[in-house]
Amino acid sequence: MTEPVLVVDMGSWAMSAAVVVHDQLHLLREPLTGAVRWPAGASLDPAPGRPRLSAGGAAERLRDEHPRHYVDGVRRAVDANAPIWLGDQLVNGAELVTAALGAIIEEAGRRHGRIGRLVVTVPAAYRTHDPRRELLVTAAAVAGFPDVELVHDPSAAVADPVAALEVAEGGYLLVCDLGATWSATLTQLQHGIPVPLSQESSGSGRDLDVVLAADLRAKLAQWVEPAFTAGGDVSVRAGFHALDIVRRLKHQLSEAPEATDRIEPGAPPYTIGRDLLDQLTEPANRWLIASCRAVIARAGIVPADVAAVLLVGGNAHLPSVAPALRHGLNRPVTRPAEPELAVLRGAARLAGGRVGRSLPADPAPWRVEPLAWTVPGGRGRLVRWLVKEGEAYPQGAPLAQVRTADDRVFDLTAGRADGVLLEHRIPIGGMVVSGAAAAHVRISPAVERFQLAKRHHLRVTGDWLLMPDRRTLVECSRTGEYVKVRSIDSGALVTELRPGRGAGRDRHGQVAFGPNHQLSLVTWDAEGHFCVWDVLSGRMTSSFSDAHRPDAVLVNEGEWRLVATGEGAASVGRYRRDVATVWDLATGERLDRVVGEDLTRRFTGYSDSSRADAFATEMSTPDGRLTAAVLDGSVRVRDVETSAEVFRADLSPARQVRTAFCHEGRHLLARCTDDEGTSVDVWEVLQPA
Repeated sequence: MTEPVLVVDMGSWAMSAAVVVHDQLHLLREPLTGAVRWPAGASLDPAPGRPRLSAGGAAERLRDEHPRHYVDGVRRAVDANAPIWLGDQLVNGAELVTAALGAIIEEAGRRHGRIGRLVVTVPAAYRTHDPRRELLVTAAAVAGFPDVELVHDPSAAVADPVAALEVAEGGYLLVCDLGATWSATLTQLQHGIPVPLSQESSGSGRDLDVVLAADLRAKLAQWVEPAFTAGGDVSVRAGFHALDIVRRLKHQLSEAPEATDRIEPGAPPYTIGRDLLDQLTEPANRWLIASCRAVIARAGIVPADVAAVLLVGGNAHLPSVAPALRHGLNRPVTRPAEPELAVLRGAARLAGGRVGRSLPADPAPWRVEPLAWTVPGGRGRLVRWLVKEGEAYPQGAPLAQVRTADDRVFDLTAGRADGVLLEHRIPIGGMVVSGAAAAHVRISPAVERFQLAKRHHLRVTGDWLLMPDRRTLVECSRTGEYVKVRSIDSGALVTELRPGRGAGRDRHGQVAFGPNHQLSLVTWDAEGHFCVWDVLSGRMTSSFSDAHRPDAVLVNEGEWRLVATGEGAASVGRYRRDVATVWDLATGERLDRVVGEDLTRRFTGYSDSSRADAFATEMSTPDGRLTAAVLDGSVRVRDVETSAEVFRADLSPARQVRTAFCHEGRHLLARCTDDEGTSVDVWEVLQPA
């Protein structure tokens, strides 16, 4: 990762930010105070002229002078999804977030130069398609980052490298984020990414601060005269603010050694004790344990299925929380160092995963071709085009960016070769749908190293097989009435077998390869009469009859044996049981007779179709220059040297597709099976001079 990435953890009453450069995390300090945690408040400066929003430390400076023009958290309007009053001005959430991001972006640019990307964390409650997510994206776009990525707080917390959590794929982890808002979120590791499953939250952190602030005001009533703001915040004439004081004292006491049972700030004269703090925290602990149990039960699991409980956030330092969770859930509790920065560190780590998130174009075989991409989730909103119409681009270059429903941003790249982008098919803000053309391009003629020409299409009501040496095709009727061997290049008939024995009966047949890959046909009828034929010579090599009507017939080509089962063919006590008879196909001798249930599962190596068939889902030419593979009902041929796709044939709605190259690599074959029969398409590979 070479471009600087700005990561912002936007909490309810405090923010933190860091710039990631060459995978190194650089914490961004508030320029006025030098603190790692930025105040999340905003102020509207009512000075003459156009009112201006300030955030961070600058907003704190204006708070005492204009308390009615201050809000202690820019996310308050976002969480409520409604504007708020600052003085006599109505300000919406996007404006507040833009002001906060603008202050952080300005400081990041001053210290680290131009910022390439922006990542912002959001609560787990902001689910997919939540309008609050769109509001944050809009605010970031106004701040200059339309490609902002949003990362869920719990997912980022689990990714915190300091926590060093080891969770197996599919494992569960409970994240308790204790800031001004307390939340309990159950996450599951899916494809290496922690995904939130269920979540509950409350204002326990803010409630605790309000109770402590009320206690402070009561005890200081004789020391200074408090003045109350319209929003409920208290300003002390000496310059102290009750909420600021109790938050600072609470964190000092939480981080102090256990022997320290009280903290005194000196001025104002107020003491906070550990007993009081534990007593006031106890209702919040009860809520937290109940919420943890609720989100676990909602996922259909039990606490024992959870690997661990992760404590993060500013209030994770509270001394009574971790013991209460251990006792209430009987699970290990982990609290990383500096838990208030855990979400920031994890988001920075996830931001580095962008390197592997490029979606190569689904190429087509034409010189002027449409570009389509397979987008996670089926569709995504186009953020911007990176290459203008008429511009040339190199192979693999990013052409556009798309935002998925979970607010991850992917680069849409040209995966085939150098070319020129002829037309944008999707406007900015439009939806890019998987498989639909989003652009038209003209590719370089240099990639046309191979061409494939359609030679013939063969369709039968029976089955097609390719001989193991890949020199001829075998056509077999499902009744065993005939077997035809055809050439690959022309489809001409090479030889034919039409066994006459058993004509007029309900007959079946199966092509199999015997010793030395001898092409054979095994036929049987409803009465249990079996015959084995050598296809090339037309000679019957063996025959035998079973004592019961066959229900299932399977052949083991390696041992050259046949097993025939029949329902209710034997009596055991009062019940009729199945019987399976094993025959030697070379001699027609009966080898074994087994009585039981579900007998076909007992015979490994036996099958109702030939396992020597050379058709496969993927195959290369003998010289290794081309590879053919079946994907989503189509056959795709790739030039191994250039990694370019040189041919694609869509064979849907076939139920099953298999492909192969002939023994010389001069022909590509595709076998398609549907409800009406089986077909084989053959293309000639025209190689470059």
